[in-house]
Amino acid sequence: MLDITKVAVVSVKQTLESAFPDEPLKPSTFPDKDGVGQYLIYDNAGVKDVVLDTHQSQANRIEPAFDNSGLIPDSTVRVGEETIPLTAVGHRLADAVVRFSNQSGTVEAALQAASKGNAAPVAKLAPTSLLLGLWDSRKTQTKLVRLFNSEIRAHNIIEVPSAGQFVSSVPRLEDQVTKDLSTEGLLDCPYSGLGGVIVKGEIVRNARLNVRGVRALRGANAEETQKLQQYILALGLFALTCPINGDLREGCNLVATMTAYSTFAEDGTRADITLKHEDVLAFAKQVAGEFGVGEALEFVYDQNAANTSASGKADAKEEKAKTKKSGKAKADAAA
Repeated sequence: MLDITKVAVVSVKQTLESAFPDEPLKPSTFPDKDGVGQYLIYDNAGVKDVVLDTHQSQANRIEPAFDNSGLIPDSTVRVGEETIPLTAVGHRLADAVVRFSNQSGTVEAALQAASKGNAAPVAKLAPTSLLLGLWDSRKTQTKLVRLFNSEIRAHNIIEVPSAGQFVSSVPRLEDQVTKDLSTEGLLDCPYSGLGGVIVKGEIVRNARLNVRGVRALRGANAEETQKLQQYILALGLFALTCPINGDLREGCNLVATMTAYSTFAEDGTRADITLKHEDVLAFAKQVAGEFGVGEALEFVYDQNAANTSASGKADAKEEKAKTKKSGKAKADAAA
């Protein structure tokens, strides 16, 4: 579908509009140093822009689209009585519920193979981990760079304040303690905070597939490498063309009004291209069959294994602190 030896990046730009244009939009909030939620607003050539949806959030919205598609293993994670798809796990193969599961040895072996240059075992287990990235910072130290990125930003915005006043339905008695009243929702309470933003410019979603990163993937041999690259390319194009749910959160419901795909070639040229999701799906099913979609597994979380690991690390930290303290005492005595 694409010549990965010539293309560096495939991208899509979507212009979006609010489904409720007369109302302020509610961006994502992030805690500041005091834990108070704030919008991610920054200066852009003299006007204010805001992030409406981060690449992490976009990845989490898109990943479940692979479920029951036939393109990836429909693996599940069981924690106690609850079972969820593997695609719903935040850190993918590096997540704690996966690392401390009955499949931990298989996962560790696949991540170690990826660190040594063979990404095929990870592609068999959880190919979206290759596409959307992970960092196993607590065990193998394996880093898989994100090949697919997507963000939604709004240009030229005006911040809107919000204020309100809650009035209790019952009168306050003289001997009632303020803290108790507040706990039970019986205390008059003023409110002020974030009220969203008015967008004067464009709302744009930019998504990109790093084909150079796809080209860097390797299997056990040349034949597997070629099949692996085509497989991950197809999954990336699937993510790129997948219709997104524009209902991001309460107060932020968006509709796409324009979608344009383009490529950036290794020779520096850019070109508009046509990509249809149904064509991409057909291509993806073909190359997935050639590569061989991995077996669907059940990852059963082991709480005891997690507790043992946490206790062991705590004991090691305490022992290290004791050794350091003892060494300092000896040095002071020698002085």
